[in-house]
Amino acid sequence: MGRQIVFFLIVELFCFQSQAQNDSYFQPGLIKASATITPGRMLQNKANSIYINGFLEYVVDKNYSLRGEIFQFIDANYSSNSSFSNPNYMNRIYFGGFRHFGKSNFKITTGAQMGVLMVDYDYSLFEKQFYVAPSFALKIGADYYVWDYFHFFANLTYVNSKIRGSKVGEHKMDELLFSAGLGFQISTIKRN
Repeated sequence: MGRQIVFFLIVELFCFQSQAQNDSYFQPGLIKASATITPGRMLQNKANSIYINGFLEYVVDKNYSLRGEIFQFIDANYSSNSSFSNPNYMNRIYFGGFRHFGKSNFKITTGAQMGVLMVDYDYSLFEKQFYVAPSFALKIGADYYVWDYFHFFANLTYVNSKIRGSKVGEHKMDELLFSAGLGFQISTIKRN
């Protein structure tokens, strides 16, 4: 009797897994969102940074989606030869389109986003400076959809920004950002 139950459970688990592989959760009308802690590496400042990253994405059709994203700066560890020190405030906000490759529930994602960088620095005890600079982001990632309501993701993002008009002149703020975690989704279109 014990072997029959174990055999039955293994068969049921295999059938459930096979059904899940054939059931694609990535479909048009899907709204995806998440928030995670994102480490980064500033390329010109030789700094390791930390952000809270959140996104909201809408799947337009089986291959394309639109995504809005924000990176809220928490802290960074700048090198001694950097021309900037830790900012008081730094946000990166982006919006753009993404292309999804792959079958069923595993997708490789690439995308480009336009956005803005907002930075507030203290140069001295009495002097502060606030900058707003145009920016763009290039992203590659992978998503694995495991249920109607959540998926796992990992993304690598290159962001390009340049501050103009500072005391040290033009300053590049390029950065590589890595994010991974659990994403949530809900379908706005009823599936058959």
